[in-house]
Amino acid sequence: MISLIRQVVWTIVIPASLLVLSGVACVQRNVEPISSEEAASISLPPEPLASSQQTDPNALATTRLSGAVEVAPELAEEVPENATLYLIVRVSGREGGAPLAVQQIRSPSFPLAFVITENDAMIAGTPLVGEMSVTARVDQDGDAFTTTAGDLVGQISPVVAGDNGIIIELNERLSGAPGP
Repeated sequence: MISLIRQVVWTIVIPASLLVLSGVACVQRNVEPISSEEAASISLPPEPLASSQQTDPNALATTRLSGAVEVAPELAEEVPENATLYLIVRVSGREGGAPLAVQQIRSPSFPLAFVITENDAMIAGTPLVGEMSVTARVDQDGDAFTTTAGDLVGQISPVVAGDNGIIIELNERLSGAPGP
């Protein structure tokens, strides 16, 4: 019987008491009422900006890479019309694994200007820091996880956050069997 009472106390009474006490502690705040004069002195928040006045989110980014993707003249006729361009940022020297950031651009036209920021990070909040490589791949099937013979690829490395005027030339045609 004593064992049953102990079990009830430890499984119901103590947790319930802790919940009540934590609720009381959360409600206890040092908030003092303010006078109507003090309330009147608090300025209103600014009006929201019209869509034409809003800032480009990339302009607010703290880390960014920007430049252009160009196609080598000898491969210019080989860009499929409905291809997908992937811009892939990785730690410099790393061939595989999860990229730091990715952009997907459907039916690109070249030369193509780009801006990659932490807003493009694969994991939210991941900054673009250190030496990185940027790979551009024109993908024929639109599947980021596969490569197909005939996909066009170009890469530049190393780059660092803040680099502008990066030029990535699509200068290689993948050959051989499709792969991951």
